Amino acid sequence: MKKITDFLRDDMDILNEYEVLDSNGLVKLDAMENPYDHEISIKANIPLSIDSQTLENIDNFDVNVNINRYPDANCENLRNSLLKKYSLEKKCDCIIGNGSDELIQLICMAFLKSDNTILCPHPSFSMYKKIAQVLKLRFEEVPLRENFSLNISKMIEKIKELDPAIIFLAYPNNPTGNLWSKDDINLIIKETNGIVVIDEAYGAFSGESFLEEINKFDNLLVMKTFSKVGLAGLRLGYLFGESSIIKQINKLRLPFNINSISQKISELYTEDSNFINIQVKEIIKNRKLLFDMMKDIKDIEVYESKTNFILFKILKGSANDVFNRLLADNILVKNMSNSPSLNGCIRVTVGTKEENDIFIQSLKKSII
Repeated sequence: MKKITDFLRDDMDILNEYEVLDSNGLVKLDAMENPYDHEISIKANIPLSIDSQTLENIDNFDVNVNINRYPDANCENLRNSLLKKYSLEKKCDCIIGNGSDELIQLICMAFLKSDNTILCPHPSFSMYKKIAQVLKLRFEEVPLRENFSLNISKMIEKIKELDPAIIFLAYPNNPTGNLWSKDDINLIIKETNGIVVIDEAYGAFSGESFLEEINKFDNLLVMKTFSKVGLAGLRLGYLFGESSIIKQINKLRLPFNINSISQKISELYTEDSNFINIQVKEIIKNRKLLFDMMKDIKDIEVYESKTNFILFKILKGSANDVFNRLLADNILVKNMSNSPSLNGCIRVTVGTKEENDIFIQSLKKSII
């Protein structure tokens, strides 16, 4: 008699869950979130069937949503607001995803053919490879140079050899934090028959974008997210591109994928993002202060960053030991040292000034 496990995919043993460590009670500097709390008030139109005692326990909220109804299936108001914000109304279309991860998955699903290849520099965002593996798409990587710049000659060589259906380029790159040459990326777009996805998850912290190029190339998609600037809890990403491509990708999106509350709050933030811009500037300022303090610490190498995190390498001792000492000190960072290309490396999110000071003091003690 067959067991339930006999019906599972053959490759389940080589797939791994995405690990998220418990951060309760810790100084949380591992997930590239905006460290400044956003307390949102929401006024929900509650169905009349809810009893009065329950209503008394619900706070007064300011954002009006009808939670007894399904959300706008196409996020029309939010899509139009985003297209208007970036002056793209007449140039392209937009699709909204439940975080950038869903958009990456939809893109891969749209190009799911047995002979298709995904190409990506390495190291880069881990979800490109994970989603490709889950969908059983061929995934090829081109190692970055020692300074984490693109090896453009190798990239072009692989493009000509593999004719990839999709190329993912994180701009700035995660986890290295640097910006690649725009000329190199433009060359990649020109040389590629398939699509090139520029992932600008950290674009707010770099001041650079490929949105201005989007009407020049039919095969260019630009992906952004609300997560890194302060709305990670909403799980909302968005993708710009040539209308016919966006239409094809949109066919695979599940209905009602963005809940009403996320839509409404994102609309308000899109229309008035002034305070987010203020916080982004504060994070950039704190990034410089944190970088300078880290540069003064012996036995680590600190890499320049155009994001809201900093990658550094432990030159004396073990990165695993440093990570565990920080954790014992109630500070959670991201241990990247298990990747061969990032041997000895740790990634720290830029926190508030107070969090950064606590981290620096603990880091100094942790390097033995």
